[in-house]
Amino acid sequence: MTSVGDKQVVFYWSGGKDSAAAFHRLSTDPCYDGCRIASLLTTFTDGYDRVTGHGVRRSLIEQQARCIGLDLLVSYIPRQASMSQYEEVTLEALHGQKRSGVSIAASGDIFVEKQRLALLKTVGLTACCPLWERQSHKHVEEILDLGFKAYVVCVDGTVLDRSFVGRLLDEEFLQDLPTGVDPCGENGEFHTFVFDGPIFRQPIPCRLGEVVHREGFYFCDVIPDGPEP
Repeated sequence: MTSVGDKQVVFYWSGGKDSAAAFHRLSTDPCYDGCRIASLLTTFTDGYDRVTGHGVRRSLIEQQARCIGLDLLVSYIPRQASMSQYEEVTLEALHGQKRSGVSIAASGDIFVEKQRLALLKTVGLTACCPLWERQSHKHVEEILDLGFKAYVVCVDGTVLDRSFVGRLLDEEFLQDLPTGVDPCGENGEFHTFVFDGPIFRQPIPCRLGEVVHREGFYFCDVIPDGPEP
């Protein structure tokens, strides 16, 4: 979507497979030579201290950032935040990055929401989406081929049953997906947490916890395990 050049980048980071794959491509693809990812930016829900919409603990995202070797920038939205509240928090974080010298915001989006592009334009940041319009089947196979390992931590209960949450993202999981479900979960069918892969200095020590059903979604808790990196 843009020629990055020698500019500082803030990376929208969810902790999932697409964030990890986009980060890897941004870091290794020659067309992004000169790009310097300055920091990761993650939005959490106040009171839960978990990634909004994914349910992953903040401590695990912090471990990912340490294993990548970057600072983690944190923003919070209130529980059951309205879209205007989310945009207000996002704008505040992006303006702060703009003032620090960042000129580009990157993400793992495959199909970028117009709303996000409008926010970036308001701040004066350029969007960079290394996975833009990638074909879902090819993209998820590439993620597995690169050696990324991820747990499925959240599924939409209206399209996937409880048996899909808490599983490894692997060929068996992909084969079990019902017809019509995007293999990348691009319609919100599922979300993941990456605990190992080529962008990390070492795996994230973690284990699976309990599964809860909340507001139509199944969440599997991922618990930090062992010494921090």
